[in-house]
Amino acid sequence: MRETELKPARFWPRLCAWLLDRLLLGAVLFLPRLGMLIRSVGSSALERAVLFRFSWGDILCWLLVTAYFTALTAVSGATLGKKAMGLRVVTKTGEKPSFIMVLCRESFARYLSGILLIGYLLFLADPQGGTLHDRICDTMVVDADSLPEKPKPVSLRALNPVKDPVADWYEPYRK
Repeated sequence: MRETELKPARFWPRLCAWLLDRLLLGAVLFLPRLGMLIRSVGSSALERAVLFRFSWGDILCWLLVTAYFTALTAVSGATLGKKAMGLRVVTKTGEKPSFIMVLCRESFARYLSGILLIGYLLFLADPQGGTLHDRICDTMVVDADSLPEKPKPVSLRALNPVKDPVADWYEPYRK
């Protein structure tokens, strides 16, 4: 499939999908963050800066968020927010991206996009609606409706129908 046949996702559905994912993650990570905050009152080990200005709690939450985005995108091509908005992450040829491609997109490349939000602002200048992390990893977010239908698997019975001997025997007695 050529890149021009895919319908790139527009700005508002992508933003809404991102907000839905962030709300979901905020709700899920609220209790662990609250627990880390309460534990850190007596001990500063969890809240002490370990890597630049990030604490162990910050690093743990980043890992959980990255795992959410990576796992769902690698398995189904979309996070829950993208599924709700009818979007899908695909390669430029319309295929499902590999796990390594998704891991790079959702960790390193997304981190680069977040620096001063420059990578996200690229979306407004790109006619295909690509962000920096999309460009780095050769992916794009498209409307799921623009993807071709997958061929349905054909059962072996449909190819080689077998008559049921019991039904054939019973057929003369059916009224």
